[in-house]
Amino acid sequence: MELSSNSPVALPFEALLSLEQAAKLLILHPDTLKKKAQRREIPALKIGKRWRFRASLLDAWVRCKLISQTTPITPR
Repeated sequence: MELSSNSPVALPFEALLSLEQAAKLLILHPDTLKKKAQRREIPALKIGKRWRFRASLLDAWVRCKLISQTTPITPR
């Protein structure tokens, strides 16, 4: 099956990280990461009973958090 270029899932294949692998990468306790995934605070995919993560999306999430926390908000 071929995906069209305008398909929302047309991202290149990337191996998924387990909960434990992603937690180690982010230096978080696995339970904390699981709660963040359940609350949709972090990009994650639940396959069956297990949470999976794309390293590239976690990197983008961290970068976004860094920018939002370091960019001063100026009143209008």
